[in-house]
Amino acid sequence: HNATIAMSDDNREESPFANIGKDDSAFSHVPEHGFSLFLANRSKTIHFVRHAEGTHNEANTAYGDDTPCTFSTPGSWRYMDARLTDKGIDQCVQVRRSQLKGVKPELIIVSPFTRTLQTAHIIFGGSHVPFMVHHLCQERYGLFTCDKKRTKTEIVADMAPVYAATGDTINFDSFGYPTEDDQMWKETREPDDDCTGRGIAMMQWLATRPENEIAVVTHSSWLKHLFRAFGETIHQKDKATLHKLAANAEVRSITLACHKGFYPPGEWVGDTDVFIPEHVSFRKGKWACTDDQIAEKHKLVRKGNE
Repeated sequence: HNATIAMSDDNREESPFANIGKDDSAFSHVPEHGFSLFLANRSKTIHFVRHAEGTHNEANTAYGDDTPCTFSTPGSWRYMDARLTDKGIDQCVQVRRSQLKGVKPELIIVSPFTRTLQTAHIIFGGSHVPFMVHHLCQERYGLFTCDKKRTKTEIVADMAPVYAATGDTINFDSFGYPTEDDQMWKETREPDDDCTGRGIAMMQWLATRPENEIAVVTHSSWLKHLFRAFGETIHQKDKATLHKLAANAEVRSITLACHKGFYPPGEWVGDTDVFIPEHVSFRKGKWACTDDQIAEKHKLVRKGNE
């Protein structure tokens, strides 16, 4: 699968590549050379983190398969939107203490499930980095009760105070929960192609972000479908590393190289090089307000008092 993942230039006002379009090439690749050449500002680092052990993982391991969490199994609904076990909490603490060398995300994206929200907070909480919930990286839905979310209201009621206790900001609303109830979950498993498609869409969304280093806290089946969409032609050892099933609380880092220009929803200001993203969370870094824009807003404040 050769999915094209794209982003825009890092410094649009100074770079000669400011207005690169979706059909313009932004990399150099000659197959016989064995490498591709990108400008550094057309790549970013993504740290994928699978959630730590949940009560559903504990039950399935003890039983030997997924029967305890299958919706038709008596008592299976106790695992709906499973929380972390004590072992899972300890796994996160160990990652926080010893496995984050060189991992310095500017933004942490989190699947909307409780176990991923717990994992993200234990590993990255208190670091003064913003958290954002996004539905595209939620687990493959259907069949298993652990992969059905509680209502948004219930999850936010549990988790918002936890994040607030460490002074962390988390955006539950912009991209996290399209509906109050989990309307995606069904008694049949999400089709493979649909799950892979959500993974590709998530990567394309990440490519539009202004941050250069991002963590994504997500799930094993979602990661499996995403990673196995890539790497069929790479060296066998690299392929094995990329395609292996992620362990609980595992951190796996990749480089996202962006071949073509891509922009989030937004608009250009006249014929200038100024691009204003529609969603305010994008308006920083390469898309931060210009000096003139900031000054103009303050002039309006004065005018409002005249």
